[in-house]
Parts: sequence; structure tokens; C-alpha cells
Amino acid sequence: MNKKTDFSLDITVDPVGGFSPVKPVKPVTDWFAFDLCRAYPMPDGNLLLHNTRSGQRAMVMPEVYSTLMNCVQFRTLDEHIANIIDLNPGMQGQQSDIRRVLQTMVDAGIMLSAKKVSEDLTRDTPGSIAHEDPGKPVVVIITWERPEALERLLKSIASNCNSENFHCLYVVDDSREVDAINHNQSLVKKFAVEMDAPLHYFGQQEQTVLLAELVEHLPGHENAIRFLADQSRWRDHWTSGLARNLALLLSCDRRLVMLDDDTVCDVYNPVRPGLGITFSDEPRDAEFFNCEQDWATYHQSLNPDPVDRHMQCLGLSFSEALGVLGQDGLKPASFANATALQISELRPDSTVLMTECGSFGCPGTGGNTWLPFIPSGSLERLTSSEQKTSNALKHRMAWTGRNQPHFAPRPNMSQITGFDNRHQLPPYLPIIRGEDRLFGYMLDYLFPTGISLDYPWAIPHLPIPEREWSAQDRKFVLGESFPFFFFEQAHAQKSSCLAQTPLERLSSLSAWFNDLAAASDDSLVAVFRDRVLNDGAEQLQKLNEVLKGADSAAAEWRDYLKEGIARLNSDMDRASSEHFSVKGLPGTMEGAELIGFWKQTWAGFADALSAWPEIRKAAAEIVKV
Repeated sequence: MNKKTDFSLDITVDPVGGFSPVKPVKPVTDWFAFDLCRAYPMPDGNLLLHNTRSGQRAMVMPEVYSTLMNCVQFRTLDEHIANIIDLNPGMQGQQSDIRRVLQTMVDAGIMLSAKKVSEDLTRDTPGSIAHEDPGKPVVVIITWERPEALERLLKSIASNCNSENFHCLYVVDDSREVDAINHNQSLVKKFAVEMDAPLHYFGQQEQTVLLAELVEHLPGHENAIRFLADQSRWRDHWTSGLARNLALLLSCDRRLVMLDDDTVCDVYNPVRPGLGITFSDEPRDAEFFNCEQDWATYHQSLNPDPVDRHMQCLGLSFSEALGVLGQDGLKPASFANATALQISELRPDSTVLMTECGSFGCPGTGGNTWLPFIPSGSLERLTSSEQKTSNALKHRMAWTGRNQPHFAPRPNMSQITGFDNRHQLPPYLPIIRGEDRLFGYMLDYLFPTGISLDYPWAIPHLPIPEREWSAQDRKFVLGESFPFFFFEQAHAQKSSCLAQTPLERLSSLSAWFNDLAAASDDSLVAVFRDRVLNDGAEQLQKLNEVLKGADSAAAEWRDYLKEGIARLNSDMDRASSEHFSVKGLPGTMEGAELIGFWKQTWAGFADALSAWPEIRKAAAEIVKV
């Protein structure tokens, strides 16, 4: 007898109660994605597919390959079939043929099984973790002209956080107004006695001292130092990125938690808590409210300390984090809508370099034109009643976040964020908004196998004074202003970089910014125009798709979509004309002057990236608290 089945089993049956036969276990539904394959034309007109991950090969007709290119995200076979027919209505009635072809590709190893991926990633998940002490985190508040918000945040930290577990707490003040600066200094002095860790004010004077010491250590890198962290260098610009660079320099070789001043250190449950753990690059879920009181019921009184919660997994490996989070491990459905390319970089030892959480209140976006692009479930709830639609369009009172622990290839955006600054993290571009998105792309560039974790809890994000969507906020603007196209361009360069270590990849990224700075004005305009038209076409397609399914939605929502479609059509006409003009940030410039400004900025950033490792090292020696 085969040893695997050579066993005996004695069953004792209660003669009174009897027993019920064990019900068969329902098989787990698998999810599949077209794997990383190259296609090579053959003399007979067919294509040879070669799976670059597994080495498996298959011969297919060109139309099969075109179909497989629409299967790059993990879905069930039924979902793939429905999507293929939706994209190709003429294939209606051929479901069985499509299934047969897809199953053949699965059997041939051309499509990747999410079940196998989850088994491979969890095979060595530890039950317990024994690490050397990672040390207490540095906590940094970024503030700007908002003493009232800063006071509220400090009060919530004193009430809800165990500051004894902080290495120290900084208030990095990017204010320019004297009254705000004086008020912020007084607040730090007031709350210092309420904290169980050192609380430091880090304003203009303190920043000047740090910069002087860095320049003294690294005189050859003075321009790079001042580019990244000198407020006087960028006095006419939005400098949230500069303040974040200071936070990174104040926390080298430690874990860091960074907070925006208009948040509150308190913890709320997600709107629809779910089981399981997910991985993808999909946007967050959303729910919309009329006022703050509407989401008060989600408040969680147990451990309202978000800093402590960020420390739970920050710096662990993916395998270790799975062990901490529990949640019954990974399932095939955990990878819904992830791609085989994203999965190829996920490993048991992938490091959780950043942690995030959701928010209740202001979503932190510049307008509400993101609404049609939220996940389908959130969109259905938004349009389920006139009241919910009105809340979404008129009030900045939303929940955005995850319903279960969610891993992603790169961070999204969070008003309270954890960084494992023991690693060679990149610096921020010191100016313009959206600096966190660019930081996420650069982090992914330097650490292709690194991951971020979005926790399934949220904190309040309540700007003072309360904000409302204006008529301008609701208008669709084609693409983004010059020069935001380079965010995605930087991300696109990641796959062409073959360097291994973060330092080598940082050097490659620096070289790319130098190339961007050396490009001709005409080539930059061409790239910008292409990005604008591409973004516009994608937005237009999405809005038409949403409008098509909005027959039963509120008239206000349909009007909103129609206005967006009309605006996008008009803007695409202008963008494709020969008189297309380059405008953006700074708003005081346009055309050649604007392009010239950004070419100089990119060159300065390239120099700063090259100098960054030495600047970090010097900062670690200088900042000793």
C-alpha cells in the first residue's frame, strides 16, 4: 500500500447523539493572471510565448496573444471571460471556447495561479518573531501657519499616545508668518511638560544651524544641501517636501512616524471591516458623509495610539508581517486586480518600508474629480442615494482607506505615515504638491522588492478652517500641469534599471534626472503633450463608462459626469492643436521660462540625489538627542 494512504482510523460514536457526516469542503476558487511572457513571431504566423519567470513555452495564434494581454490582472476564469466579452462584444456566445483556451494556458504555465503564489509566499511564515530591539521611533509633526491645528494635534498626542515609547518628538515648522512661528514655539514649550519623551521645536533658526553643520561637514555638497532643505532657497514655493526632508534628516538610522498638523491622534475602525489580507496597486475604498458626527460610531476606544500601531509591522519582512497580522493568511482572492509583474517582485523577505492608514474627514485631494475612479463597490454606494451623492460632491467628509490589511508595491498617501529610515530612503523633491506620490515612485525605484502596508484603521484629518469643495474643485482638468508628467516617467524607468543595490539604483535615478534636465524644450513639450492626451483619453473613457451605468443615479451625479466629459473633450481639442501652450507650476511662468525653471530644478535634484547618502551619514552624526 502507498505509504501516503497507509493508515487506520478508529471512530467512537455516541450511540445517543449519533453523528453527522462531514460535509465536503468547498474548493477554493483560484485566480489567474497572464504571466511575464515574451512573444516571438514564428514563420507560420503564430507566436512563441516564453514565460520569463518559469521558462514554460507555448505556441499561440496572434489573436490568442491579444486576448491574453487583457488578462494581466488576477481574476477568476469567469471574470476573465466576462471581461474579454465586454471588450469584444462579437465574442458573445463563445464562452466555452474562451474558457478552453484560458485553461490550456493555465495548464501550460503561461498563466500564473494566485493559489500557488499564496502558498509560496506563506510557506515559511513564522508563528512568532524574535528580533533585536529596533529602537524607539522618532515622531515628527510637519506644521505650516496653523497653530490651532498644531495645538489640537499635540493635545491628542498627550492624551492618546504613550510618548514614553518615542525616542523624541519634533515639530518641524515651515511657517513664514511671525505670529504663527511665535505661537508654535509657545505651544511646544507648553506641551513639552506633558510628554514623556523630549519635545523639540525645529523652526527657521534650528534649521539654519543644522544646515550650517551639514555644510561644514560636506562643503562640496553645499548646493545639494540647500537645494533639499533650505527654506530661503524656496521661499516663494510650496515646500512640504522640504519639511519632510528635514524629518528624514532628523531620524536617520531610526524608524520615523510623520504627521501632518491637521490630523488627530485617535483611531477609528474601517467602514466595512473585512477578513483576509490583500495585495494590489488598486485605489482605496471610500465612503461619504454629511458631517463629522456621521462617522463618530466608528471610533475605537481600545488603544487609540496610532504611533504605536504603526510600529506593529514597520520594518518587518512580508513573511513576518503576515505572522503578526494573522487574518488567516493569504488567499487567492488576496491578489484580486494585482498583476503578475507586481507579484514577481513580492517575496517573503520583502521589507515593509512604509506604513499608512486611512482617514476620516478631508480626503486630502485638490479637487473631487477623483470620484469616478474609486473602486466599483465604493462607486455603487456613492450613487445609491441622492444624499450620498450630495455628500460626495459637496462635502469634504469622506472615509478613504482599507477594510483589511493591504500591502502594495508603493505607498499611496497618508496624513500619518511610518518610514523605516534605517534604510537608504530617497529624499523628497522640496517643492510643489504631490511630493509624496513622487517619493513613492522613487522608493519603489530604489527598492523594487520593498512594500508598503496600509493598515485597516483610520485617523481624523480635519483641516482648520473646515474646507468645502468649490465650483473650481469640481471641474475636470485635462492631465496635470507641467511638469507633473515626470512623476510617471520616473516610475517607467524602473524596469530599465538593472542595478542591484539601493545606492547603485540611486545613482541611476540621479543620472535619469540629469538626462531630463538636458533634454530639448521641444522634446519635453512633446512628452508632456503625449501624457496630457493619454491621461485625457483614459479619463474620458472612464467617465463615459460610469455615465453609461448611471441611469438610476441622482441627476446631480449624471450632470457632474456630463460636465466632466464636455470639459475633457474641449481640453483634448486644445491639447492636440498646434498652439498647445505649456503652463503649470510656478503659475507665474509659462512656455520656455517654465521649462527652463524645471530643467534647472531637475539638474539640482540630480545633484542632491548623488549627494544624499553622504548628507544622511553626516546628519546621523550631527543629530544626537
